[in-house]
Amino acid sequence: MKQITQNYKTGVLKIEEVPAPLLRKGGALVRTSFSLISAGTERATLEISKKGLVGKAKARPDLIKQVLATTKKIGVKNTFDLVRTRLNSTVPLGYSLSGIVEEVSDDVCGIHVGDEVACAGAGYANHAEQVFVPQNLMAKIPRGLSHEDAAFTTVGSIALHGVRQANVGMGDNVGVIGLGLVGQLTVALLKAQGCRVCGIDLADYTVGLAKKMGVDLALLRNDPVLNANVDAFSRGIGLDSVIITAGTDSNDPFLLAAELLRDKGTLVVVGGIRMEIVKSVSSLFYHKEIDIKFSRSYGPGRYDVNYEEKGVDYPVGYVRWTEQRNMTCFLDLLAAGRMDLRPIITHIFSFKDALEAYELIEGKGGSPYSGILFKYDLDAEKKSPRVIVRERGKPVSGTIGVGMIGAGNFAQANILPFLKGDAKISLNGICTAKGLTARSVAEKFGFAYCTSGADEIVRDENTQVVFIATRHDSHAYYVAAALRAGKHVFVEKPLCLDEAQLNEITKAYCGLPSQTSALRHLMVGYNRRFAPLSLKLKEFLGYATGPITVVYRVNAGALPSDNWYQDPDQGGRFIGEGCHFVDYGQFLTDSAPLRITASGIATVDRPLLLTDDLVVTIEMENGSLVTVIYSASGDASMPKERIEFFGANSSAVLDDFKVLTLFTGGKKRMVKKMGQDKGNKAEISSFLESIELGRKALIPFESLVATSRITFAAIESLRSKGSIAL
Repeated sequence: MKQITQNYKTGVLKIEEVPAPLLRKGGALVRTSFSLISAGTERATLEISKKGLVGKAKARPDLIKQVLATTKKIGVKNTFDLVRTRLNSTVPLGYSLSGIVEEVSDDVCGIHVGDEVACAGAGYANHAEQVFVPQNLMAKIPRGLSHEDAAFTTVGSIALHGVRQANVGMGDNVGVIGLGLVGQLTVALLKAQGCRVCGIDLADYTVGLAKKMGVDLALLRNDPVLNANVDAFSRGIGLDSVIITAGTDSNDPFLLAAELLRDKGTLVVVGGIRMEIVKSVSSLFYHKEIDIKFSRSYGPGRYDVNYEEKGVDYPVGYVRWTEQRNMTCFLDLLAAGRMDLRPIITHIFSFKDALEAYELIEGKGGSPYSGILFKYDLDAEKKSPRVIVRERGKPVSGTIGVGMIGAGNFAQANILPFLKGDAKISLNGICTAKGLTARSVAEKFGFAYCTSGADEIVRDENTQVVFIATRHDSHAYYVAAALRAGKHVFVEKPLCLDEAQLNEITKAYCGLPSQTSALRHLMVGYNRRFAPLSLKLKEFLGYATGPITVVYRVNAGALPSDNWYQDPDQGGRFIGEGCHFVDYGQFLTDSAPLRITASGIATVDRPLLLTDDLVVTIEMENGSLVTVIYSASGDASMPKERIEFFGANSSAVLDDFKVLTLFTGGKKRMVKKMGQDKGNKAEISSFLESIELGRKALIPFESLVATSRITFAAIESLRSKGSIAL
C-alpha cells in the first residue's frame, strides 16, 4: 500500500510503497476514503524536520533534558548513536480520516466489516491507503453523512473538547483567538451552543472565512480599535470566555486575552502554546481572577494535558467525554445539520497528488487554504505483504541469511547496528506491525525486503537465522514457529511468560532431529554476561573455589501505569527484565538453581506479577547464593545496576558496567571502561560466529529454561509466601 512518509532528519516527503499494517488486538483495519491535513500541526512538523540539529534542539527543549539525562547513564558515544538513530527515522503524517472497516480483531465489539468509520490518532489515522486503528479511536459515521465531512472528526473533537473546557452557555460572549482549522471549527461549535462569538486572527482570509462559519464579530489582530469593538460587542462586560486556538511561540494571545476577558472569566488554551510562555505571562492576570484551563495539545513539543485514550473505555460516570465520545458527538452534530463544513473545505487532492498539498501549506502554492483533504481510490489493488527494497540484503557478501521480527527503539539501538556491519551475514527481511517502520528500518540498515507478516520471515528459504525483538507476549509464539521451521533463533528477553509457553518452546526445540538439535542455536538476549567487565569478573572468579555469594542490586526506576511493561499481558517487570539478573547469577556461579524465595512490596489492586519492588534469593546446587534486589522506587539519578561478589577470601564490585573493583590479598584493583558497555555487540557477534563455525550454543538450553522458571517461581513465592523448589 502507499503512505506519505517524512524523513525526520532531512524533512524529505515521499509517497512510498510500504507493507500493509498488521491486524492487532483491540482494533480494526480500515480502508481510507478521505484523510485531512491538519495544516498547523503538519506545517510545524515540516518546519522542525528541515532544521539542523541545533534548530531541532531549540524547537524541542524538552528532549534536550532527556538527552542530557541519558548521557549521564550510558555515556556520550552511546547517547550520540541513539540520538542519530532516532533522528534518521521516517515518521508518518496525519491523524484524522474516514474509511471503511476491512478486518476486525476478535476481541472488538460493536465494529463490523463494512462499517463506515471516522478514525483518530497520531501513528494510527495516518495519510495511508490502509490503517490499523484501536477501537477507542474509531466512531461510526451516521447514515447519510459524507466521508469528506467525517474526515474532520479528530480535529473537530479537539475543538469540541476546548468548548467543553470553557463551560459556556447560551448567550455567553466568547472570543476565539486564532482562526485556523481548529479555530474555525471552534467558532461553528460555539454557534451551535448558542453563544455569541468574536473571532480574531492575523490574516484577512481566515477572518473572512470565519464570517462564513457564522461568527458574530470577526476582527484582525492589528485592528486599532479591536478592544473598543470587543467592549461594545460584550456590552461593556468583557468576554465571558476566551479560547486560544493559535499555535505560536508568541505571548501575544495571552496579552490579548488578559485585556478582553472579564473578571472571573475563563481562558482555555487549545493551540500549541509552550508551557514556559504560559508561566512567563501568568502574572498578566493579577488584576483579574481568571480560570485558566488547558485542553488537548496537538503540536510537536507542545504542552499536553488531556484525556488521551490509553486503550481503556472509561466508565461514563467518571469520564463523561472521552475522545471517542467526543468524536461521536461531533459526527452527530454534523449529521443533524448543526454545522456546515463546506466553507472550510478549500482543497481536495487525489492521494497520488498529495505532495502538491504540502507545497501549498508551505507557502509555495500562493493560494489561501483551510481544510485540505486527500481522496483515496477505494478500489485500488491490494498488494503483496512483502515490499522489495533492494535486490540483495547488505552486506551482499554475507553467507548467513538473517531475518528480523520487530524493530523498536531497543532493536534499532542495540541489535541492528551490530548486524549491519557484520560481513558474515546478509540482511534478508524485516517485519514490523507498522508497515512504515518496516520500510524505514529496511532502508536504514540494508534489508532486502520489508513486510508486516512474520510468516514471510519464518518461511523464507534464504533465511537461516531469525532475530525476534517484539513485545514480550509474542516471543514464545515466534520462537516456536522459527524453531519448527528449522531456523536458528535469537530472541530478546524474556524467552516466554509462563509454563505453558515454555512447554511449547521445549516441544519445538526437542522436536528437532537429533543430528541438528545439538547445533541448532536458541539464544536469549542476556547480553550482560558478554560485557567486557563481566568477562574480567568471570576471570577473577576463576581463582575462587567453593560456593560464592552474589548480590545484584537493580535501581529499575518507576514506570507510569500506562507503560506497556505494566500491562499484565506482558508478564510484568520481573519476568520481563528480572530474567537478565537471574541469568547473570547462573553465569557467575556456574550452577543450576535449586530453591527460590521472594519477598516483595505488593501494590493494592494490582496482580502480583506486576510487583516491581522485590528481593529474590536463589539457592544454587553448588551451595552458592544469588540475591537479586529489584526496586522501582529509588531515585533515577542513582546508577541502575551494581553487582557484588564474595567468596574464597576475595570480593568484587561491578558498578553499572563502567567500573570493576577487585579485592583480594588485602589489595584493591580497579578496571574502568570509557563508557558503559553491557555486551550487546559482543553477544551478537559471538552468536553469529558460533553458528558460522558450527559450535555449540553459547548458553545451554537447560540454562535458558531454568532462568524462565526462576522468574515464574519468584512470582509464585510472592503468592505463597514460601520457598519454591525447582
